[in-house]
Amino acid sequence: AMILGDGILGQMMEPVVLRDPATYDATTKNGWALGNSEGRDRHMITSVRLAPGTLETHNLNLLKKYDKIEEEEVRYELTAVDDADVVMVAYGTAARVAKSAVSMARESREIKLGLVRPITLWPFPGKVVSDIGRDKQTVLVVEMSLGQMYEDVLLSVCGGAQVSLLGRTGGGVPTEQEIIETAKKAKASGKPIKVFPGVS
Repeated sequence: AMILGDGILGQMMEPVVLRDPATYDATTKNGWALGNSEGRDRHMITSVRLAPGTLETHNLNLLKKYDKIEEEEVRYELTAVDDADVVMVAYGTAARVAKSAVSMARESREIKLGLVRPITLWPFPGKVVSDIGRDKQTVLVVEMSLGQMYEDVLLSVCGGAQVSLLGRTGGGVPTEQEIIETAKKAKASGKPIKVFPGVS
């Protein structure tokens, strides 16, 4: 697994419980494992296959592997999506703020927000986002970038819903109120909007 973390994680201060470290067998026989090769053959990963047809066969085998990963490894969390007027898609720190915005907006009865939080960005939960895009009129992508995941959501929705973007960059973190206001604007406009609050 590869973990993609926000830069904000390095500055975070929260209580943490440190448990006893897990024990593991350093002499694993798994071919994918790094480290001690004692007791197993070397494992070389390469894409240099010069015999005619072997590289294509290798690539097709990789495709099967990637398809299996997409089927079995997609992870996501849904929050209040069923009755939402606007469904947000957000990951990382932005998802934490978006989740708070869902609660705030529902408590104040300003707008019914829902949230899809991809836990895996690859494989991306495109099927879930696609289903929501068919069911809802407005999707709002909230991210701490200029729209990297926005493109994935657009591709997944494939014209079903209007997809808008609230983006913050340079360490800027969206606020709950920015999210709520942008969601209301996106719903009212009836067309996609892009909002970058840090830009004047």
